[in-house]
Amino acid sequence: MAEILLGAILEEAVSKANSIATNQISRIWNFKKELKRLGDSLELMEAFLQDAEEKQTKKDPVKLWLQRLKDVADEAADVLDEFDYEILRRKLKIRNQIRRKVLDFLSSNNSILFRLKMANKITDILEKLDRLNKDASSFSLQQRATEHVSPVPGRSNVETLSVMDDSTIVGRENDISKVVDLLVNPKDEQVVSVVPIVGMAGLGKTALAKLVYDDLRVKRHFHVKSWVCVSDHFDVKKILGAMFEQLTGDRHTSMPENMDAMILKLKEKIEQAKGEKDQIKYLLVLDDVWDVKKWEDLKLCLKGISTNGGNGVIVTTRKEDVASTVQALSDQRHQPRRLEDEECWSIIKQLALTPSPMSHDLEPIGKEIAKQCRGVPLLAKVIGGTMSKERSRCTWLEIQKSGVWGSPESVLKVESVLKLSYDRLPSPSLKKCFAYCAMFPKDYCFETEELKQLWMAEGFLGSSMAMVDIGDKYLNELLSNSLFQDVKKDKFGNILTFKMHDSVHDLSLSVSKFDTLFFQDNSTLASNECSHIRHLNVGCNGESLPEIFTAVAPKLYSLFSEIDVFKKLSKSFTRLRVLKLVDAANICELPDSLGELKHLRYLDISGTYIEALPKSTTKLYHLQTLRLLDLPGLTLPDGLENLISLKHLYIDSKELQPVNIGKLTCLQTLPIFFVGSERGRSIKELGSLNELRGELEICHLGDVRDKQEANGANLHRKEKLCKVIFAFERCDSEK
Repeated sequence: MAEILLGAILEEAVSKANSIATNQISRIWNFKKELKRLGDSLELMEAFLQDAEEKQTKKDPVKLWLQRLKDVADEAADVLDEFDYEILRRKLKIRNQIRRKVLDFLSSNNSILFRLKMANKITDILEKLDRLNKDASSFSLQQRATEHVSPVPGRSNVETLSVMDDSTIVGRENDISKVVDLLVNPKDEQVVSVVPIVGMAGLGKTALAKLVYDDLRVKRHFHVKSWVCVSDHFDVKKILGAMFEQLTGDRHTSMPENMDAMILKLKEKIEQAKGEKDQIKYLLVLDDVWDVKKWEDLKLCLKGISTNGGNGVIVTTRKEDVASTVQALSDQRHQPRRLEDEECWSIIKQLALTPSPMSHDLEPIGKEIAKQCRGVPLLAKVIGGTMSKERSRCTWLEIQKSGVWGSPESVLKVESVLKLSYDRLPSPSLKKCFAYCAMFPKDYCFETEELKQLWMAEGFLGSSMAMVDIGDKYLNELLSNSLFQDVKKDKFGNILTFKMHDSVHDLSLSVSKFDTLFFQDNSTLASNECSHIRHLNVGCNGESLPEIFTAVAPKLYSLFSEIDVFKKLSKSFTRLRVLKLVDAANICELPDSLGELKHLRYLDISGTYIEALPKSTTKLYHLQTLRLLDLPGLTLPDGLENLISLKHLYIDSKELQPVNIGKLTCLQTLPIFFVGSERGRSIKELGSLNELRGELEICHLGDVRDKQEANGANLHRKEKLCKVIFAFERCDSEK
C-alpha cells in the first residue's frame, strides 16, 4: 500500500522538479543542474518501489526504508513548493513595480539569501537520497520500470459513464413490499414502531431503506420524514439535531442545548405540519447503526415528540444484537434476500457491457463472476464497474480466478473483493484521490467541485493547466467503477453530488490509515499511531484532543476541524495545503500567522463566526480556492488581488467581493459578481477574467453607467461560461 501512495508523491515531485528547472527565473538563479539531479534521484527511488513493497515485512528494514523515503519525498515536495512560492512572489513584485529591472531585482540581497538557503536544502535532500540508494543496494532491491499513467486532457462527458441509476435497483420489489407493510400495518401498538433491516455488508440495506422512504404508500402514511446516518457513534443529541435541521430546512437554525427544550421544539415543528389532518405521523430512518447503548434514551425522546400512535422508525444494521435490541416483536424485522445469480449478472452486464455489445467469449466468464458475488449487489456493482474498464478475456479471467472470492463454502469477505477493484485503478494518483475520501464522515454528501478542488490543492492532479480536466477524468473513473453512488445531476447531466457506500468508505479508511485520521470524541490514539499522519479531520468538541497532536501539527497537509485548532494545537502548521473550518461555531478569529502558510492552496471558513481575514492572507500566493459563504460581518483586508493563483472564489455578499478582482486573472469559479460604482468594483473588472466557467450571476446592473462600460466586461470572450444570469435589482443571495 505504501508503494501505491508513495509512488504518487514521487511522480509529482519528479514532474515539479523538471518543470521548475526549465523556469527562466530558476535558470537565472543557476539551479537548473541541481533541480535536474533532484528529479533524476527521485525517479531512481521510484523505480525501487514495487520491489520494496513486495519484500517488506511488518518490522523489516525495508519497511523502515520505505518510510524514510516517504519522509524525504515529502521534504523534497515542500522545498520545490517553496521554489514555486518564491517565483510567484517575485512575479507579483515585478507586476506591481513594472519599472524595476528584473535582473536587478533577482540579484538583491534577499535573493542571494534565498538562493543560499535553497541550495543547502537541496544538497541535504540529495545526500539523503544517496544514502537511501546505497541502502537499497544493500537490501538487494531491484529497479523496475515505472509506468506513468497520465490522463488524456479533454472535457469529461458524464453521459457516457457506466453509472447505474439507483432507480434500476434489481430484485427488491418483494423486500420493499414487506418493509412498507411492517411500517404502515405494525404488529405492535407502540407509539413508535421499529423495523430493523439487518444483513451483511453490501446486501443493499440502505438502498432498500431509500426505496421504502420514497415509496408512495409511505409518503401517504407518514406526513413528516427524516433520515439520519448514525454510523459508529450513537449520539442521541446529534440524531435529534439532524431531525431538527431537516424539519427546518436550515442547518444554521439555533438548536436548544437542553434536551427537554429540544424535544419540545421538534414537537412544535411536527405539529406545524398538521394542517387539516387529524394527527401527524413521522418516519425516522437510522442508517448504519452499530451501537445502541443509548437506545432507550432515544426511544423516550421519540415518544415525547409525538404521543400519537403509528410513528415509524427504520434501523439499518449489520449486527443481529442491534436488531434484537431495537425491535419490539420478533417478527417486526426484515432481512433482505440475496440476489439470484442472474440478477447479479444483469447488474454486471448493465455496467460492464455499455455501450458496445459483448463478445460471445466474455458472457460465460461474466456469469461465473456473477455467481462468485453470491447475491451481494454491492459487489456486482463494483466488479461490474471494474470489468467495464478492462473488457478482455484475459482480464476477466484474472478477476474470476482471483483469490479474493474464497471458496463457495467459505465466508465471502466483501472488503477483499472491493480491494480488488481499488487495486486495479489505473494510476497511483487516482488511488490517492480515492484514499483521500477517508477525510470525510460516512454518508457525507460530496460536492463534485469541492472534492476536485481538494484533490487539486493536495497536488493529486499534477501542476499543469489541465488540472480541471484531470480532476473530471479521475472523478468519472471512480464513478464508473461504482466506488461512488447516489449520484445527483442537474438538468444538463452534470454531476452535482454523490455519496460513498459505507463499505467503500471502510475501504478508503483502510487504504489511507497510515497517513489519514478522522478523530472523534470517542477515538483513541497511541503515540506510535500518529507519527506519520498527514491528513486530519477533528470532528469533536476538542475536550478529548490528545496533546500528541501538538507534535503532529507541523507535519499536516490537510486539516478539517470543528474547533479552534489555533488555540488547541500548536500554531505551527507550516506544511498545510488544506484548511477547512466549516461551521465551526467557536472560531471567531484567525491568527496573523496564517500568511506564513506558504503551501496553503485551499481555505474554507464558511459558516464560522470569524470577523476578519488577517492582512497576512494577501501573502498566500499559492492559494487556489477560497470559500467565504454564510459569513455575515466578515471584513476583508486590502490587497486580496495579490492572490495570483486563485482559481475558485465563493462569496455570497457584496461586502466579500475583493476590490480589483479583475487582477485575479486565473479565476475559473466566481458564482456571483456585484457591480459597484466605486473604483475597482465596476463591471469592467470582469473584462480580464476570461477563464471563468460554469455559471455567473451579475448583480446590481443598474450601477452600470453606460454601454461602453458594459462592453468592458468582455462577456463574448468567456467561452467556458455555460450560463450567465443578469440581475438589475438585488440577487437571490441578498433577499
